[in-house]
Amino acid sequence: MIYDKVITGLTVKLRSVEEGDAEATYNMRMDSEKVKYMHKVSGTVEDQRNYIRNQRQKPGDYLFLVTDLNDKPIGMRGIYDVTEKTAESGRTIGYGDAFQNMEALLLGIDFAFDVLGVEKVLMDAASDNSSVRGIQQQIGAVEYERRFLENLGYEYVFSELTRENYAANREKIMKMITRHAAKRAKV
Repeated sequence: MIYDKVITGLTVKLRSVEEGDAEATYNMRMDSEKVKYMHKVSGTVEDQRNYIRNQRQKPGDYLFLVTDLNDKPIGMRGIYDVTEKTAESGRTIGYGDAFQNMEALLLGIDFAFDVLGVEKVLMDAASDNSSVRGIQQQIGAVEYERRFLENLGYEYVFSELTRENYAANREKIMKMITRHAAKRAKV
């Protein structure tokens, strides 16, 4: 689906991915280190363009291009499988610094809670992907299941983030991002 506004934070922006982003997003998806725990893709830039075209029409599926404040692409964020009560957060690729990647995550979750009005955001991560699992715990996500995913070849940890847990943790994370953004502005 298309969200027709740009979501602007202190260090990053999110906007709905467009067909013109096919080459940049294709290159991100082909980075074997960045997509180690994701579904593998193959094909061409044109295949990626077709994927974007179809994704923009798929109900309950939002894919955002993450850019720095100068509009340089630095990642992707997905909010998908949206229902009346839940949304899934994923399809994350980040080339920004740790603060930009964290803020992109928060802006995506803000979108799910505040714009889409869901009650819970569901997340998953490979059990050995300690950095992503740590971030999920830091924002208040609670594990509810572990399962080996044959198609990816990893054990995955499934978590849910309630609006209440998120609200209790978001402010302290934003304080760190705010300090970081202030330091960057001085440079």
